[in-house]
Amino acid sequence: MWTDRHVMSAGTFLSLARGGGGPSAVRTLLAAQYSRNLLTLRELVERCADLDHPHTDLVRRAWGLLGELRRTAPGAVRRVLTYPSVSAWAAETLARLAPVGHLGQDSTGDGPHAAAWPAMLGPVVAAAARQARTPVAIGFPTPPGSAFPLPMTGHVRLAPDAPAYVELAVTADGVTVDGVPLRPGAQWWPAPRLHAGGGLDLRLDDLWSLSRPATPVRPDEAARWRMSLAPAWRLLATHHREYAAELAAAISMVMPLPPGAPELTGSGVPAEAGAALISGTFPVGVGCVALCGGGEATTTAATLVHELAHNKLAALENLFPLLRPGDDVRFPAPWRVGPRPLPALLQGLYAHACVARFWLRQQHHEARPDGLRRARTEFRQARSACREVAELLLAGDRLTPPGQLLVEQLHRATTGQASVDTTGARSTTRTHSTVASRVPAGTRDATSTTGTRGATSTTGTRGTTSTTGTRGATGRACRPVA
Repeated sequence: MWTDRHVMSAGTFLSLARGGGGPSAVRTLLAAQYSRNLLTLRELVERCADLDHPHTDLVRRAWGLLGELRRTAPGAVRRVLTYPSVSAWAAETLARLAPVGHLGQDSTGDGPHAAAWPAMLGPVVAAAARQARTPVAIGFPTPPGSAFPLPMTGHVRLAPDAPAYVELAVTADGVTVDGVPLRPGAQWWPAPRLHAGGGLDLRLDDLWSLSRPATPVRPDEAARWRMSLAPAWRLLATHHREYAAELAAAISMVMPLPPGAPELTGSGVPAEAGAALISGTFPVGVGCVALCGGGEATTTAATLVHELAHNKLAALENLFPLLRPGDDVRFPAPWRVGPRPLPALLQGLYAHACVARFWLRQQHHEARPDGLRRARTEFRQARSACREVAELLLAGDRLTPPGQLLVEQLHRATTGQASVDTTGARSTTRTHSTVASRVPAGTRDATSTTGTRGATSTTGTRGTTSTTGTRGATGRACRPVA
């Protein structure tokens, strides 16, 4: 199996470093994510064989079917394999299949692979076939909880006395489970979709639905989410078109959080100080925003910009190491209660630089005095926080050359240049040429994934085992960024 070779131009990197990039840069990041996920799945199949896992034969067959679909319907496979829940499941499952004591796994007990369920590749393949409108039939063991999703499509709930083996078929008429067509009801919950002008197409879904039984979003909940997100999207599409275009290209899932949630699911990280909404992004789930609904339009729009930035930087970090390894030193964060490690500070800097730009522009569209005061206050606070953190990072020795360049660009955008567009749209040719000449050679021609078994990425051996597996195994991937 071969994947594409990925090259990022200096101009694209610089645009991303300033907080922008546009839909084309987002597509570059997602293309690399697709290759990364393919390599992860390839490694998953081989790891099953190495462990003589009971799902090995099923996984091999599913992998073969996926290869056929890649040849006949590459776009459908790409959409499904870059869906956030598939990315998260693949990374988590590969980490669980790691040998005991490897990649940070607990060295006692039966090993994490005992809890892995690699046969979930079956529903992933079925979802790709459905997107491709290609008939396929695949069987797999009934998952724990007698529930499983079809990514991008919905959730199947089997009867408690369901057989130990499920036969899933995609036909011209729809999807059947053990020969019974899926119809909305107790057995089948379609994933609600949110459409809007400007290309927005989101699913309300659970990021971890392939790893554990998920609670589907009810129709009445979906209606409330549509009412909550629509005004925020209109504001972005009308007054912040660059962010709206990036959001439409980058985000495919909103994971609803319970109202008033004190913290993100699966994380002990406290909410930002004074945060009006609880939200989050997961590095292994690029394309997903976890959000607690109910905020007014401007707050929700700013939150979406914030989480969009986290998604972009998480994807960029999969291509370029931005920080060198080091001690887990923590520093106070202007935007969050409690000290934070350097990776979280870098993520927070990037997100708040984008939010600062949002509030700077929003000042021009606030008709009410209180709205204008708020926009000015939010902008000044975000700009001050970004300056503080950028200077802290630049004073240290943990930034790699790409990381140094990124932080310098963010610092430039938030220091004494309040009228400069952080997307780089107003930067002069001279400035671009000067900065581009300092882009490390590896940044100008950035190869992230190539060829068989291997990715010539930051880690080298056996594809994404080290990169993806480490993040899943250590728990870092299971925590929201910043």
